[in-house]
Amino acid sequence: MSVDLLGPLVSRETLVLAPVLGIYLLVSAVGFLRFPTAVADFSRDLCRHPAAMHAVGAVAFFVGAGIVSFHRHWGNPAEIAVTATGLWWAFEGAGMLAWPGSVVRAMQHPRYISTMRAMQWSALLVGAISYRWACSAARLSRRCSRPATR
Repeated sequence: MSVDLLGPLVSRETLVLAPVLGIYLLVSAVGFLRFPTAVADFSRDLCRHPAAMHAVGAVAFFVGAGIVSFHRHWGNPAEIAVTATGLWWAFEGAGMLAWPGSVVRAMQHPRYISTMRAMQWSALLVGAISYRWACSAARLSRRCSRPATR
């Protein structure tokens, strides 16, 4: 089911998932960006501990595949962001589960840390936009769904 929010139809799933993903991306990005060595420390720990790599991969795959299983909408930027985030996590998790050696080699590349920090800035932006959009859409949806009073 979809809701018309003065423009393209927005799925109810997007109205539920966008604020949750937005907050997660914001909090995660802030956590990594607050400490200059956070990305390097996290990556180093994953490379040293295969069980941690497997556990992180399993969670990423499960969450990403779950999102994509229930949310395959591409009608507007918010829907694209939610579905694309689910796909990213599913592929990232699958890589960690099936090809951990390749993931370790990628994490040891000289540009990995700078690339991941740039991705955290992107996650911060996407998270803020997703959360803000979802809150505005939810308020408008509640306003539009109320019966008219006289």
